[in-house]
Amino acid sequence: MPPPSSASTLIAQMTTPLEPASGIVRVGSFAGFYQRFEELIATSSRMALYFIHSRRWRENHSAAIKTFLARSDTAIQIFLPDLENHELMFSLSRRFEDGPLTPTLVIDAYRYCYRLAREYGKPGQIWLFSRYPAYSFYQFDQRAVIALYSNTSAKKDIPAFEVSTDGLLGTFLATDIEDLKRECRQLTPDQLESVIATVTEP
Repeated sequence: MPPPSSASTLIAQMTTPLEPASGIVRVGSFAGFYQRFEELIATSSRMALYFIHSRRWRENHSAAIKTFLARSDTAIQIFLPDLENHELMFSLSRRFEDGPLTPTLVIDAYRYCYRLAREYGKPGQIWLFSRYPAYSFYQFDQRAVIALYSNTSAKKDIPAFEVSTDGLLGTFLATDIEDLKRECRQLTPDQLESVIATVTEP
């Protein structure tokens, strides 16, 4: 058995939060990140976005996103639900308070990507995921924002974390993105239009 002093030190090490290693630099309500998103979009050269539709986020930051895309040194990757995966869309529709509108909101996100690509030439492709999402993310050059999903359908304030890309959570996210690319369908913006036509035809 270790001496008491060593045991106390070990317990302290196990219970002390390791923020520097985790890479967490800010925690708050997702809605409270508005200004921080504006700063991150303006100062980054790349974005990777993963969400169900994030209509309000897209609307709130529309001008900043367009300014970002208008720069020649920027790149964007977008991950969206696969509308042709009926099991996923059924699950998403049952999951959220505005559930019945989910397919329509995803279609709106598809069309949003198509319009951006037509105007700015990016994104060049969109990644469609078929697994139920555990969280959404917004990755930038040196930072990422990870937003949680509720375990119930009731609408509530969603907590979010800003993390450094070289910390534990940022490294996990980078690995997750690479794994997503291996699992997702990769389509061009024009192909998204075909998917919309398929799922909306009578």
